[in-house]
Amino acid sequence: MYEYHGWATIRASASFDNDMDEAPIVQEIQDYIHEMNWTSGVLDIRAVNGDFQVWIAGLDNHKPSERVDPINVFKKIGDVAPGSYGILYIRDSDDVESFNIFKVYTLIRGEVRGHDDPFLSPFIPKLEDPDPECLSESYP
Repeated sequence: MYEYHGWATIRASASFDNDMDEAPIVQEIQDYIHEMNWTSGVLDIRAVNGDFQVWIAGLDNHKPSERVDPINVFKKIGDVAPGSYGILYIRDSDDVESFNIFKVYTLIRGEVRGHDDPFLSPFIPKLEDPDPECLSESYP
């Protein structure tokens, strides 16, 4: 399974005193989302108390193609709106090296970086019991 949950607040810059018109940036992100024709999970941009936020979540059978990869969505947001920030959690049970952990991707000042998750990992046994038929396997 490929599970992902994230949010990003859209900001044209990291400046507190920012009078920049963010409407063109928001429109570019809306167009990008529309063109992707997202068919799995949730991908949405909404105005919340004057700021725009992107929400993304889903649970797919396998890792998505590069075109609809949640990490690439965050990278696009960072490219278009370099003051944006957010968090994206991903767990890919098909990934041989990290099947048992969530990876956390941060979007800070337009840059996306991956980190190991300290809260929900290891998935087994923290969130899910081991398969009784696989008790001989060791989990990190």
